[in-house]
Amino acid sequence: MGIFNTGVPLGSVICFGLFGKMGNLWGWRVPILLTGIYLFITFILFLTLYRSPPPPEMKQDKPLNICKSLREMGFPIWWVGFSWLWFNAAFISFATFAPNLFLQKGYTIEQSGFLIGIPLLGSLLFSAPIGYLVDRFKHQEWFIGMGAIALAILALFFNFSSSFLLLVVLMGIFSAMIPAPIYSLPPEILKPKNLGLGFGVISTCSSIGLFVAPYLVGKTKDLTGSYSLIFILISLFSFLTMIFIFFTHHSRGKIKKF
Repeated sequence: MGIFNTGVPLGSVICFGLFGKMGNLWGWRVPILLTGIYLFITFILFLTLYRSPPPPEMKQDKPLNICKSLREMGFPIWWVGFSWLWFNAAFISFATFAPNLFLQKGYTIEQSGFLIGIPLLGSLLFSAPIGYLVDRFKHQEWFIGMGAIALAILALFFNFSSSFLLLVVLMGIFSAMIPAPIYSLPPEILKPKNLGLGFGVISTCSSIGLFVAPYLVGKTKDLTGSYSLIFILISLFSFLTMIFIFFTHHSRGKIKKF
């Protein structure tokens, strides 16, 4: 999971770091065209190179029943999903609205893109080591909780400090403590037959956070005109990540007692 979670930050660092400059030099259509070309090449490579493992044998005497499977999974996977929801809400809100703050403070588009990309470098560099530590020591909730509370504090500092470079570097370090532990939890709290559904729950929660958060934060900005409230909301999202992962820890503890 640590290696898997280096993909998104690598792609994001490339686009945040290069697309602004490309857009300035050659127009906004060029980055979009390059994205389409890359996706087409990826599609061809996937069809050519990927070989799926043989599917497990399914018992024919048991009809598919998603409602029953959802009940069997229990609450812990939902707490994990909601925690992932709030983390993604904080991330997308920062990536969407922080550039406006940087531009307002006199940074260029290229510099703003560079600053936005730095937090993703943390996941790129540290996701695999964090995943290794999870393999060795478990306690995923502690990794997630510490990373989330640190991100909540750092988001608030954007309202009081102009040392943006230091803040985004620290964000990169602490944000790396969340994705790999999140994705390593489902195999520990679900039965193998419900594992795919559990990952579906996590992906659904992630999509909800990515979809709803920019609207809520943007509406707040439109109504108040305040950047301070934006970073307070981002801080709140990160804090809720910590709260819901605490619910996960509590639920897992109750399950182990039985």
